[in-house]
Amino acid sequence: MHRPERHGARTCVGGFSLVELMATTALLAILSAMAMPSLENLIHGNRLANASNEMLVFLNAARLEAVTRNTRVDFCHSTDGKTCSGDASSPRGWLAYRRVDGESRVVAAVAMDRRVDLQIDPAARHWIGYGADGRMRVGKLFPTAGRVRLCMPATRLHDNIRDVMIHASGRVEVIASGGDGTCPAPVD
Repeated sequence: MHRPERHGARTCVGGFSLVELMATTALLAILSAMAMPSLENLIHGNRLANASNEMLVFLNAARLEAVTRNTRVDFCHSTDGKTCSGDASSPRGWLAYRRVDGESRVVAAVAMDRRVDLQIDPAARHWIGYGADGRMRVGKLFPTAGRVRLCMPATRLHDNIRDVMIHASGRVEVIASGGDGTCPAPVD
């Protein structure tokens, strides 16, 4: 056990003074304030990565089903992840389905996080699914390429855009691009 030293009439006890405690608290507050933007960027980045990965998995699952079953797989917008809805103005979710004996069988579904802004470029607005050869279909035509943009508006985020590109062959890739924190609409 530690015994306090005696210096005259006063006893010295080890510990922190109020000034030392206040200085330490102030330093922790400053360091926390400096780390907060990085934490916000990390959270936004993870949300975008998750949303783009979900879209990538959805499209690849639909394409795989079309090629494996040698049939077409169609898309529709969905609000509940189970049935098609006519709300194409702001699609928060999509279904991929194929026809079997006159009935629709869902093969893949995706529901987007409401914090992520989903925008579809003009070439991709008319996608209706994959053909049996794995290429994206627009009616009876095949587009050259299309893009779905996933974005999170932020004040400090430079890498706030993920473009899910679908090439003419049907291959899908995610491209991260930076913006000024805004979410510009994709162009052809």
